[in-house]
Amino acid sequence: MLNKLKTLFWFLKNPTYISQIFQVLKRRNNATLENTTLEATAWCEHAAVSQEAALHALFAGKQIIDISVNFLNEMKEAQLKADSTPVKMGGAGATSFLYNIVLHSGAKKIIETGVAYGWSSLAILLAIKDTEGAKLISNDMPYINMDNDDFVGCVVSESLNHKWELQRLPDVKGIPLALKKFNQEIDLCHYDSDKSYTGRTWASPLLWAALNPGGYFVSDDINDNLAFKHFCESMNRTPVIIKHMDKYVGVIIK
Repeated sequence: MLNKLKTLFWFLKNPTYISQIFQVLKRRNNATLENTTLEATAWCEHAAVSQEAALHALFAGKQIIDISVNFLNEMKEAQLKADSTPVKMGGAGATSFLYNIVLHSGAKKIIETGVAYGWSSLAILLAIKDTEGAKLISNDMPYINMDNDDFVGCVVSESLNHKWELQRLPDVKGIPLALKKFNQEIDLCHYDSDKSYTGRTWASPLLWAALNPGGYFVSDDINDNLAFKHFCESMNRTPVIIKHMDKYVGVIIK
């Protein structure tokens, strides 16, 4: 009860994000599907391949670049920034995998949901830094009761800001706004925000509809529930899946 009261008080102090409450309440309608981690993990384990194999399947003949080697100084500087923050917001994720997808796909209009420290943002921005006309719009809602607002995206170098726009909104407001800014046409989306079954099944069709033919849909933590699996089936797509640490990332092409 105390945690619920703290959460309610946080939303009252931050009315911009109140619409997210209604998304959370909708999860009750999908209660059984929300709790499908075991089934989703088993599916991911069966389908997962190495990052190298996944990138070869997606971009045969392209050179695979290790972001930690090719951008050693940038990644070291980013890690120092992350380590110096008073709040902890998770690890870096599969940054090299994402970097290669963005680089080799030639994506210019990119949407990212979920930012935290900004590791994925950094990977995307490094991939498009020399691409004329390329831009990333990232949407993020601060962690509830964690006071992390001032550190969202902190690992992104200021030298990359001209390619980046950071929105501070819940998905239900931020995703439609970002799509509007891109005139409902994007080349790539990286989904890493509301990981609930309800959140994914709301956002995925919206982002997919805006993807240009040949565009890439990248989704993190797809083993949390069956939402990504069900979405792939509804779109008649076979995903490329990798395991990073103890989580899985999925990719489908429109």
